[in-house]
Amino acid sequence: MRPVYRRSAWTTLTGWGMLLSAAGAVGCVLWGVGPYPPLVTETGLAALTVVFAVAWIAASLRAPQHTGLPPDKGRALVWLVAWLVPLATMACFNLGFMVSPEYGRETERLEAARYGQYSVTVARLAGGPIRGHNASDEPVYFETDLVLRIPYDSGPREVTVPKMYTRYEPPKAGTRIDVYCAPGDPRPDSPVLEDGRRWGTGVIGSRMLIITLFPVIFAGAILTGTLSYEMPRGARRFTPPVHLPALGILLLGLLLLLPTALGWEAGGLARPAAFLSCVTPGAALAWIWRSSF
Repeated sequence: MRPVYRRSAWTTLTGWGMLLSAAGAVGCVLWGVGPYPPLVTETGLAALTVVFAVAWIAASLRAPQHTGLPPDKGRALVWLVAWLVPLATMACFNLGFMVSPEYGRETERLEAARYGQYSVTVARLAGGPIRGHNASDEPVYFETDLVLRIPYDSGPREVTVPKMYTRYEPPKAGTRIDVYCAPGDPRPDSPVLEDGRRWGTGVIGSRMLIITLFPVIFAGAILTGTLSYEMPRGARRFTPPVHLPALGILLLGLLLLLPTALGWEAGGLARPAAFLSCVTPGAALAWIWRSSF
């Protein structure tokens, strides 16, 4: 008995729509389109992927049957799948380092007010210098409560900053010291910090991106060669035992990412759930590969 498969224009349209919307969601995450939660664009594209997946299943069940083997794999499909899986894994991993909505909004507000490191004048000492206890071969340092004159856009303002660090000698009135502040911030409680460097918003600014980039390049190259050499023909046509478990695995990954993407606290489990979702893209591909032959 000759094999049969189902195919129509709708299966092609919905199948490519599913893959391209998933690629769009991954690309938006890695590019940092949403600098902090809620990630509206990314979540919307992920939801569109699910809609296309359901439509692909429905279109496949209604498509006319064709006799013979399914058409051979296309090069575009091989490249898209080979790179989408490791990139999706990297996106899930880096989402585990996404900042909270509150931190993101505060960072955005401060950056708009030109937040950065500035040299400001010591107006006076607010307390006696306290000499620190360092090892004998390290420089002497002092911690002092200082009143600093900050040149805000609305006019100079004096701000008390506790435990400012100075080496060798205690600070004196009239000297200059480096602090982090936002001159354009009109709030009276605008932060003035000795070390106020902030964690970058958006995954593209994450320090973890460079760490995950090289494994992704390696995995993408390996998958491209493997899938180009041997990609099961049945992987392109809907088969319930093949594709339904794989789609279930991917849906589980999306559910694990939702608390992070939408900025939910989730009882402190959002970050571990995002890290756990890293295994789902590879697991789904492995299931399809294993069950398609």
